[in-house]
Amino acid sequence: MGERISLKRLNLRKPKEYDYGMDTETVKPRIRFYCIAEGATEESYLDGVKNNKAFLKIKNEVVIEVIEKEDEQKTMSHPMQLVKAALTSMGRIDAEGKEVPLEEWKDQCQWDKYDSRIDEVCVVFDRDYKKLENHLDEIYELCKKHGIQIIMSNPNFELWLLMHFPEISQYDPQELQENKKNLRGQIDKTASKKKKYLEILVARNAEGYKKGDSLKFERFMPGIELAMDQAKLFCENPEELKDNMGTSMGRLLAQIKE
Repeated sequence: MGERISLKRLNLRKPKEYDYGMDTETVKPRIRFYCIAEGATEESYLDGVKNNKAFLKIKNEVVIEVIEKEDEQKTMSHPMQLVKAALTSMGRIDAEGKEVPLEEWKDQCQWDKYDSRIDEVCVVFDRDYKKLENHLDEIYELCKKHGIQIIMSNPNFELWLLMHFPEISQYDPQELQENKKNLRGQIDKTASKKKKYLEILVARNAEGYKKGDSLKFERFMPGIELAMDQAKLFCENPEELKDNMGTSMGRLLAQIKE
């Protein structure tokens, strides 16, 4: 086990009031997905899914809540911070990180409409986060204990985005996994030397794409079914993603679309 780093507490905003005007009919929600994501790219992708339910054939009674961070904490993205912020919002731990007794969970929950019996809480993050291996076992343990879904991509979210475009099998798996930087322009002489292989590949298919920024969802929306199919060619099990390339984003989309 490597050295663990001290992490500041991450605070989340409350979910926005759901606008039923987005749906064709007013229906009572059957299930809510509370999604807490590492960065702006993942958040904007999930917002795109949320805002295009009709096109994606997602039932009206499925509600997707993309939980935002407080403004001054937008850059706080360590997966353990995401998990503990989720647990605080769920009423499972208090502001000091201490466990809340079972009988107080409902009263301490910060999400007014959260129903632990049917709703899903998801944390979305990348495997390649620096020194994540020092925290992964605890993340798995906490998420299993409290029913939080781990939506991880190995090496990162760009692998999932690349799956939206044809023939991912054309790429060398080792090069995808290593995801090297474009040092000396070895990958692409026209791209920044700071960019990595996967970001460059995604940008070739979705012009203007930049890691860390909000993405233009319309460039990925037509390829979601393809992405879900291509994800099955790789690892999708969150626990196995610790050591294997793949993503569990396809599984999440399949669950949302059930």
